[in-house]
Order: sequence, then structure tokens, then C-alpha cells
Amino acid sequence: MKDTSLKISVIIPVYNVEKYLRICLESILNQNFKGYEIILINDGSTDNSLNICREYEKKYSNIIVINEENSGPSAARNKGLEYAKGKYISFIDSDDELLPNYFKILYDTAEKNKCDVLTCGYNTGKNTVDIKPNFIFNKIMSGREFILSNKKIHSNNDLCFPWRYFYKRSIIKDGKVKFNTNITIGEDTVFNLETILKSKRVMAIEDILYTHRIDNPNSLMTVKYKPKLEESLINQYDKRLQLSEEYGLMSNMKYCKNMAEYYINNIYIMMVNNILNSNSKDKRTDIKRILNYKMFKDSFKVLGIGYKTNSLKEYIYYLAIRFKIYIIINHVMGI
Repeated sequence: MKDTSLKISVIIPVYNVEKYLRICLESILNQNFKGYEIILINDGSTDNSLNICREYEKKYSNIIVINEENSGPSAARNKGLEYAKGKYISFIDSDDELLPNYFKILYDTAEKNKCDVLTCGYNTGKNTVDIKPNFIFNKIMSGREFILSNKKIHSNNDLCFPWRYFYKRSIIKDGKVKFNTNITIGEDTVFNLETILKSKRVMAIEDILYTHRIDNPNSLMTVKYKPKLEESLINQYDKRLQLSEEYGLMSNMKYCKNMAEYYINNIYIMMVNNILNSNSKDKRTDIKRILNYKMFKDSFKVLGIGYKTNSLKEYIYYLAIRFKIYIIINHVMGI
């Protein structure tokens, strides 16, 4: 296929999805759309996923397979971007499915409105719950305006998931945007925030075009205990803060408050991992260390919350009640 005919590059990280991979690929190949390439990045799968990729590569001339050692979805997506030649980029998870008009609607809408970035709705498959983005529909906005139009942009998952966005490749390439491999939780959020802020024409549509599978134990969305969780969240905060300051978002108080609430709620993740899953003999000290991170001090300041280190138990109990992190209550009183 000649490069001039490529409208869309579909980038798919693949890791141990032999049960779902054919379903995913068939949903792409059955699209009522021509002029796309599929880039499959096998990320060190230990099941039959690579063989399935090779099978489809032999059968279809527009499928490329890249075999890599396991490095995670961010590295895999970055590798796919290196090979991509289409005008637009579509990231797809290898255990998900596309609705039949996914490419046609997104491509035609992007072309008609000269979009740099476009987002749509999705469903959760098994539970058939339709989820639409919380943006103003069918309105072209600058990246900054688009972000600020969503009052809960940090906490409602609208920045999550690269598969719910459709990107002009030149925005990613010229803006030198990559998935940060030092961030293992929320790396897609940072990628989307940066790409959107570097865009002049961003739009949301309410069409449900994607099916996200939530019952796959090997899904990219499955969160397990990670020893470097704290480091990853610190890196995520630093990058999110840097972008927010660079594009003048921190002058908007609603944006700041929602960002602060988002990071205080991440105390839940950190505490669960450090209290329930760590082997630390001094969990009280660990919690003090976590609560003294810059991201939380900044958040407490924005929300007007005082922190007295000599009443740690009562303070955490207060946070758990205020932010509805109820599971912590069952554990914090034993610290």
C-alpha cells in the first residue's frame, strides 16, 4: 500500500490476548472503510498472540507486526508511532472491538472540521453501558478551551484511554509527543493532555463507536500492585503540573480544585498499595511520607485543608470521610 493512500494508522499493543485478538482484528477488518494500516506491536507475549499476529500479517498486506521484548504499553505505542505513516492515528487495545462505522465517522468528521484531535463515546461491552465524553459536542475549540470546558476533566476519566481519541499524526510528530515510559499509571492521561493542549482544533462527538472490554484479566486496564507506584504518580503529577502551568490552566480555580481532588483521591491507591500490600514494618511512617509529597501538599493548599502531622490517624480518617475513600477507614484505625 502506498503511503499516499494511507488515511489512518491503527496502533495496537499486544500482550497475552490470544482469547480476544482475533475478535479485535476482525472488527477492524470488517470496517466499511479503506485506506488504513494496522501496526501490531507484540510486547513479549508468552501465549499464542504472536502467532495470531503473524497469521494475519501473512493474510493482509496492510498489517505490520513488530515483535519486541516486554516493555509495557507506553513503549509499544511509541514504537508504533515510529512506524506509522497515516494522516491520522488510532490507538486500539487488543482485547477491545470497534463498531462498524468507527473509522468512517471519525475520519469524515475530522476531515470535514479539520480536527487535530477528535473524541467519541464508547460502551463497556458486557454491561452495555454507553459512556459519552463530558465535553460540548460538535464544537471546534482550541486545546486549552477544550480542556477548560470540562469541569471535571481530571476526575471523570475523559482524559484517559488513547483509544477514545483520534489524532492527526502531524500534531503528535511535530509536537514531539510520546507516551512517558516513566509513568505506568495515567500515562495515557498525560499523553492526551499534552496532545490536546498542542492542538488548535479539537472536537467531541457523542457517537458510541468503540467497545471496551472490562472482563479481561490481562487487559491493559487491569491494575496490579506495582512497587514503583509512588514514583510513577510523582512523575505523572510533575508532568501534568508542568503542562498546566505552561498553558495557563492553573489560573482557573475550578481546574485547580478538580486537579487537587483528583490527587487527594490517589491517596487511596497509594495507601492500599502501601498499607495492604507492602511488607513495611512501620506503616505509620510510610503514610506520613506519602502525605508529605508535593502533589498532596499542593492539593491540600488549593482546597484549604490543614495538615497536622501529630494527629495522623484523625487526619486520614477525615480525608477518608470527606473524599469517600471508605475502605481506608477499616484499616487506618489499626495504624
